[in-house]
Amino acid sequence: AKAMNVDTQPITVSINSAGQIYVQETEIPVEELVAKLQAISKTGYDERIFIRGDKSTDYGTAMKVMARISAAGYKNIGLVSLQEQDQ
Repeated sequence: AKAMNVDTQPITVSINSAGQIYVQETEIPVEELVAKLQAISKTGYDERIFIRGDKSTDYGTAMKVMARISAAGYKNIGLVSLQEQDQ
């Protein structure tokens, strides 16, 4: 079996402060999120998906998005914070 290519770019799901969801750079309604991921996934449910929010993104919204993706069968989900370090 061929080794999985770990150099493939993950799919990025971004959530802004207004709760709008973007897959890569395209805004998408939450109801269409899973269908969009399935359409662009190259490695099926093993696809790496990064959920990204900034410091004003609602944590609950991010968790709902993550739960929806996970419930669809995706296993390789990461939460990426763009929060600035407060020092």
